[in-house]
Amino acid sequence: MSTVAPEVRGAQPAPTPPVRHGTCRLVVIIDGTEYRLTRSPAARNAWHLKRLAEPRRGTVYCVLTHKNVVTCSCPDTIINGAVCKHVLALRAVGLVSRRAKPEAVLAARNLEGGAS
Repeated sequence: MSTVAPEVRGAQPAPTPPVRHGTCRLVVIIDGTEYRLTRSPAARNAWHLKRLAEPRRGTVYCVLTHKNVVTCSCPDTIINGAVCKHVLALRAVGLVSRRAKPEAVLAARNLEGGAS
């Protein structure tokens, strides 16, 4: 019984990889509103959230983490002193450390336990 030897192929150049170029965006949906996330060019642990839906389209909020304290530039945090939805969403996604304490929580604790 005879067998046919497999066809010997010479050295072939490796196929060129496909060219991949383009852009991608990180979009987070918070309470049905889309926000585009970008890294802050000025700070290492900061994220800019640009609102993509009406009303207040184009408004940019900044979530900053510094020395294990996280703060946001939205009116909920600045005026009301509340932990805002932006901080909670970035924490849920994993972009903000779970150990970082919101500035509003630290301020409330200082009011309660502060000296009179």
